[in-house]
Amino acid sequence: MAEHPATALDLPALAELFNACFSGYSVPMQMDENALREHIETNGIDLDCSRVVFEERPVAFALIARRGQAAWVGGMGTVASHRRRGLGASALVAAIKAARDRGCGAVWLEVIDGNRAAARLYERLGFVAQRELIVWSLPATGNDPPPFRSAGLASAHRWIVANRRSREPWQRADESLAQMRARGTPLQGLVVERDGAVSAALVLRVDQDQVRVLQIAATDEASCAGALLAAAGGRRDLRLANAPVDDVSSRSLRSLGAEAVVTQHEMLLRM
Repeated sequence: MAEHPATALDLPALAELFNACFSGYSVPMQMDENALREHIETNGIDLDCSRVVFEERPVAFALIARRGQAAWVGGMGTVASHRRRGLGASALVAAIKAARDRGCGAVWLEVIDGNRAAARLYERLGFVAQRELIVWSLPATGNDPPPFRSAGLASAHRWIVANRRSREPWQRADESLAQMRARGTPLQGLVVERDGAVSAALVLRVDQDQVRVLQIAATDEASCAGALLAAAGGRRDLRLANAPVDDVSSRSLRSLGAEAVVTQHEMLLRM
């Protein structure tokens, strides 16, 4: 067994390894080369810090993102033929050490509820659960959206920053939005008003027939629900990933009949 930085693989080979390691996973995760490139660039994956395990061929990996003194596990796994031998754990431990050597004092990750084997591994490494996150899916209603106002992306985001009540998960953090804009990803902002003042704002991305909510904040559940319905426009499915279970967005989506597709536990390792 040999461990190497993920830079030992070119992007097509890394995508092939990623897909092989997530084959048969409880939640399907497959990435082509372009999707993996977007993941790396948007979320700050440090390929020199990330690790790949080789046994004649690459068989396990752990991707680590870095922002300042914080790090995040952006995916890890082992190919089916080599599982239950600790190879994924070796890759993760090596990647965490590389992050620590580069000045990181904290590592974040998410683990799917029910994946006890992974959760036990993280707990053994010192990770502690912080909060519960939900991936929500709201089917198109077919109804006209409630009143809203299109807003400049910058102004909608400023309102969110000033009014949000919980920390954004890594994939939807301000840094991720900034990287999306730098890559030319088309993002939109909208606001809902009550009594002449903004009561909810969100930033969204339209992907074919689906709207992805990237950030949202609201003063109350009714305004939040209105913003979500306005974003979907009645004609598109809506998705919000990793919303804290007690956030106004989760409460609003639950009241709208959205499906909780996946529940994850956010965990933190302090070094």
